[in-house]
Amino acid sequence: MTTRPMRERVPEGDFRDDEDYRLPGLRTWMHRNVWFLVRLGMVVVFTFGTSLVASQFSYGLEGNPIRLTAEQINAGELPPEAREGSYVQVVGTPQVGENLTPENIGTEESRIGVSARYSVPYFYFRTQEMGDNLLIQTGNGLPNFEQIGDEPQVWEGSLSSVGTVIFHDTTQAGLERAGLPQDERIPVVEVGETPEAYRALFPTYSAVIAVWLASLGWLLWKRNAPFA
Repeated sequence: MTTRPMRERVPEGDFRDDEDYRLPGLRTWMHRNVWFLVRLGMVVVFTFGTSLVASQFSYGLEGNPIRLTAEQINAGELPPEAREGSYVQVVGTPQVGENLTPENIGTEESRIGVSARYSVPYFYFRTQEMGDNLLIQTGNGLPNFEQIGDEPQVWEGSLSSVGTVIFHDTTQAGLERAGLPQDERIPVVEVGETPEAYRALFPTYSAVIAVWLASLGWLLWKRNAPFA
């Protein structure tokens, strides 16, 4: 005599509806938390922009420049407070060619190196007092060397080095064509990069930081429970 298997009885109250039953896995979690991922992406994007703004914002708060002498630079003994990104001042006479024309700028004849990308030119030249131990960088335009003559000039800007200036590869090529030193440890004074120039951008910097804080608050908003 055969017996039929008895049907299993499901206890009352143990039913699950479609809303409560979710398949495990990353894909399912992503489908459930699309807006959370959007908020996270916004925070990542604005965090990158804010990190750049923060360094420029702090540079804009600097006061008087750190004065560097030719003796310190030639001896390779900069003061401890003179670090890369510091606001510095040096005095030196430009060491450039005598007959400067648009055609010979960037050659050994001119003794002026050119580094350009995205149609923005940067120019590099030495000073008589510091020779191969320091380079001056100017952006978008050259000083009027004929007007300057053989008189020492005050150069103020951000302190960097040949190895850290903008567009590293094109800068090295430009220095080589002009017969300028290429040692990456040589200090560079980026003329024009003054705190006053960055203070004019403080409203924009503040807006970027405010948007970043808003995106961070939106990310932490507990309207949904993404990790539940």
